[in-house]
Amino acid sequence: MKREQVMASALAAAFTADDAAPQRLIQIVGETLRAQWCELTVATRRYEWSAPGRRIADRAHCSLSSDPEITIALAPASAMLTAQQWQPLLVLLEPLAFTEAAESAQRLRNDAVHRLDDARWHASVDMAQERRDLERHLHDGAQQHLVALQLAVAMADHQDGDSGGEQRRDSVRSKLDSAEQVLVATARGVLPHTLAAGGLNGALHSLTGPALSVRAELPRLMPAVESALYFIALEAVSNARKHAKGAQISIDARMRGGRVTVSIRDDGPGFIVDEDGIGGLSHLAHRLEAINGDVDVQSAPGEGTRVTASVRY
Repeated sequence: MKREQVMASALAAAFTADDAAPQRLIQIVGETLRAQWCELTVATRRYEWSAPGRRIADRAHCSLSSDPEITIALAPASAMLTAQQWQPLLVLLEPLAFTEAAESAQRLRNDAVHRLDDARWHASVDMAQERRDLERHLHDGAQQHLVALQLAVAMADHQDGDSGGEQRRDSVRSKLDSAEQVLVATARGVLPHTLAAGGLNGALHSLTGPALSVRAELPRLMPAVESALYFIALEAVSNARKHAKGAQISIDARMRGGRVTVSIRDDGPGFIVDEDGIGGLSHLAHRLEAINGDVDVQSAPGEGTRVTASVRY
């Protein structure tokens, strides 16, 4: 009986006895073919067998399947069979290889999800630290200067009775009050109240104005995600109002296929997009990149502009 037939019979017996684990199969192959050494690769796993006390000579390799990967290596090379002669072994290993390939793919997906979660967490921590630093700088710097200016105006009230001067001082006081309110609100959290309280949905709907429509259907998201997408939308709307006055602007925000997407469109005159493809939004694009997001700007003269920001979630 030929050696491949003997091997096929031994493999069949192992399968019948429910003893067809890869390590057992490679042992059967090695002993049947009187090999010195044998290595079996099944998808992402490797199994090795060697005969006791034998020196490993030259080796030969044979690919039994490429998808999923199944390969066998033997020493000495003279013990190697043809791909056709390995069919009995392939029949036993293919189901295991498909299972292992699927499990390996799932492990990779899980690892990717964990890395994404870690990146988002670190981004949130970094942004929280930035907000605390900004709060301290505003309190210690700009806010104190505003208070000093208010005191200076108050002192001028007692030194100048000119009616025109009084009107100018009233205007300065009003501007100072407004500036201080903005700084205090910013120092308390950097994020607008509508975003902190109502999430991205509420913040987008608060962007009221002529020729602006908003459709947003999103759950509450991580603060870093909501903040990054909101400021992209805010910048896109601001640019449209500045460079495409009177144009119709629409915002569409939704979650689909594991991604949160915010799209801002206008029917303005359009423009030629820079080579980077983000139309001057690089400072905000970096914030999206930190949470595995991206921004894309599509525009051309006479065709309006579309800004799309997207984050996997």
